[in-house]
Amino acid sequence: MAYDQTDTAMSQPRFEVRLHKDAAREYEQLDNSVVAIVDRALAKLEQRADEIGKPLGNKYASKLAGCKEFKLRDAGIRIIFFIADNTVQVLRIVYVLSIGKREDGIVFKTAAKRLTAVKQQLNADKSKKR
Repeated sequence: MAYDQTDTAMSQPRFEVRLHKDAAREYEQLDNSVVAIVDRALAKLEQRADEIGKPLGNKYASKLAGCKEFKLRDAGIRIIFFIADNTVQVLRIVYVLSIGKREDGIVFKTAAKRLTAVKQQLNADKSKKR
């Protein structure tokens, strides 16, 4: 994974956080001044993804029903994620779709495009297991 998980003083994670390949690229391009803030947010997702974030819906050009928005006000960053139905061992999986500023709703539009691709892949993976 792209972010630093060593700075977490919390208990065992309940969720496995996976970054979409493009979200990982967005993470790598973040300004150094906000990386630690984003790392702490991703660590919180490992513990409480089901408890945090604002539920999103299908608005404007962004179809994000089932996703959540985690606002990092200090950094001016939004993390768009969803909790997948599948699990790895005993952990549920959290997919981070997009990391970026809210400007012009780009973070939401980008996440909506990626969500479609990720859900198609998850459905294909489920079909293979049957």
